[in-house]
Amino acid sequence: MSEIEQAKHVLETERDAVLAALAHERAAAERAAEEQRRWRADVQALLERGRDVGLSVAEMADALGISRQWTNHLAKQAVDKEIRKRASSMQFACPPFPPRQPGD
Repeated sequence: MSEIEQAKHVLETERDAVLAALAHERAAAERAAEEQRRWRADVQALLERGRDVGLSVAEMADALGISRQWTNHLAKQAVDKEIRKRASSMQFACPPFPPRQPGD
């Protein structure tokens, strides 16, 4: 095998190793993202429970170890999700708008 062929083989082997490692890291990232989604859902449920029993955002943020701003964001997402869920289950019956007349 010539030096050029050896160099090509080394590069191809390294290329394959890097691609395999990146694929492995992608899988790890997907698992971490799923765990993050589960954590967020659990925390949002706890924030909702905390609000129901009168805990302040500051108390919940301190217990969770995150900022009040981030705690508010998580709590707001839970409320927004519930509002969207309830709104989608409601039937809205609106009369159609009358046709526009020239000059309107």
